[in-house]
Amino acid sequence: MEPKARRWILISGALATATIIGVAGALLWNSDPATSSPDAPKAPPAERASDVAQTFVNKLSTSDAASAAQLTDKPDAATTAITATKSGMGTSAYQARLASAPPPPADATTAEIAASVTWTMPSSALLKYDIKIPMQKSGSSWKVHWTPAILHPQLAEGASLTYRKALADGALLGRDGNPLVATTIPDGIYKAITGQVGDLKGTDGWEVGITTGSTFTALDGKKPELAEKITVTIDPARQAAAQKAVDALPQGAAIVAVDTATTEILAVAQNKTLSGTNPFIGRYAPGSTMKIVTGAAILNAGLTQPNAAVPCPASTTIGQRTIKNADFGYDSLPFHTAFAYSCNTTFAQFGSQLQPNALPDMAKRFGLGADWTIPGVDTNTGKVPPDSGTQLVENSFGQGNVVASPFGMALVAATAASGRTPTPTLIRGKPATPNDAAAPPPPALLPPLRTMMREVVTSGTAKQLAGIPNLYGKTGTAEAGGGTAHGWFVGYQGNVAFAVLVENAGSSQSALTATSAFLRG
Repeated sequence: MEPKARRWILISGALATATIIGVAGALLWNSDPATSSPDAPKAPPAERASDVAQTFVNKLSTSDAASAAQLTDKPDAATTAITATKSGMGTSAYQARLASAPPPPADATTAEIAASVTWTMPSSALLKYDIKIPMQKSGSSWKVHWTPAILHPQLAEGASLTYRKALADGALLGRDGNPLVATTIPDGIYKAITGQVGDLKGTDGWEVGITTGSTFTALDGKKPELAEKITVTIDPARQAAAQKAVDALPQGAAIVAVDTATTEILAVAQNKTLSGTNPFIGRYAPGSTMKIVTGAAILNAGLTQPNAAVPCPASTTIGQRTIKNADFGYDSLPFHTAFAYSCNTTFAQFGSQLQPNALPDMAKRFGLGADWTIPGVDTNTGKVPPDSGTQLVENSFGQGNVVASPFGMALVAATAASGRTPTPTLIRGKPATPNDAAAPPPPALLPPLRTMMREVVTSGTAKQLAGIPNLYGKTGTAEAGGGTAHGWFVGYQGNVAFAVLVENAGSSQSALTATSAFLRG
């Protein structure tokens, strides 16, 4: 009995052992949490292609291009392309939404996941498009199979998306047709122009597209809204030359240049030393440059002729006023030479014989003392009052009660050159409106006046400029009080008439130096 029992026990034990093994196997592979032991090991979930794709587009929405690129099978190429597009799109915000789709078969090694992309650009406009994200399985892991088309379907290697403003064309132009910027002309004049014509820039648009090298191909955008084109008559080249000429001087200095035929304003320059004014409204005694007007008034009154001999003493007394020349005197010389030498005593004697209104009337015919409303700038050409006696004598050679701006004297030179009534213009198509202008000077006066202005340069007080061809002009030294004097040169060459003023220069020498620099520049 005893052996038989042991075998049974063994057999029973064997059966029992088998039963336990079977139960253990069921616990190990059963995936049902309700029947699994809490301490039993679990198989890791299988990586899904859609999860990797979602992580990829999530990282694209951040500033870390490298972290997105690491999810691709070509991280270096992906980093370069993603960085270029993120940079090109600036502050635009990227977002992508994956389309719902069944997972690929368990044994699949490739997949393609559709997504919709939206860029929200700085203009608040949206750029939307669909992409396909190719996936590649390597071992048990999925990677994004890199291609630039993931960023945009039309991107190729080396290309990137770019957002940029579509700039409205500058509506404020110089006479050369190029945009006129604030630094081109004096700040006060630029502000006056822009203050009158309003917003000149228009409204910028935007554009987004593909950049390949230097080529930009637009995908979408909004065209800029252009403002009215406004042409300022300033000539950039002459303006630059005028500015350089005055900046070279230590004293306050200004140059105004106008077109002789149209009296369009070509240049307006002043240096930082010019005291408390601007070339349009500064009011200075014009000194002997006034003799252009006085000479015309004398000839018009028939007091002498250009070739007639006239006295030019070193000094003369008229009434209570003693007038002197600049260290020279002649018993007699032709009137045109007295003009070229700037003989104060000659002009004082003839000036005293003029009627009180003769000088102011002739000045207005040359634009001095006349008044216009000029779009874009406030101006004051000067003042020549109707005087008599001592004041008339002093007025005749640009002292006394006569005042002028460089702008006013540039108009005098332009009128002498053209014989036309000035119509000063700063904004093309918007000429000045005359408030107190006069008819041009009598035509018969102009040929002799021009001859005299030419003689000033060839053999007179401006003969240091004789090497500049076809230059006509008149020098001036104007007492400014306190023992100082301003220097002037007023003239024209070709189609450019101009006035040069140098404050407290003592003579016209500095004005002649600036004239040479301006014309040669």
